[in-house]
Amino acid sequence: MQVVAGVSVRTRKTVSQIAGDRAVVVPVCGDAAQPGGVYTLNESASAIWSMIESGSSVAQVAAYLQTEYGISAQQAAEDTKEFLAALADEGLVELA
Repeated sequence: MQVVAGVSVRTRKTVSQIAGDRAVVVPVCGDAAQPGGVYTLNESASAIWSMIESGSSVAQVAAYLQTEYGISAQQAAEDTKEFLAALADEGLVELA
């Protein structure tokens, strides 16, 4: 996956709740009772999850990371790519 303007991310069939600075994400397909069926996201991951749910593009997520954490555009792009790939591997998002 390349982080470029116009690439978007959609959540898959999940239910999520943000409480404070954490998000809990549960896939609605499959067996949530299985290990890995419930995901608790830390503060930065929760912020990204919220952005994804609101329709932000991959480029917007990377820009947020760059601004919020004072990292280079290249590092923000790599971090975004890695995190979204992990979410996609777990079946929580799909890239469009």
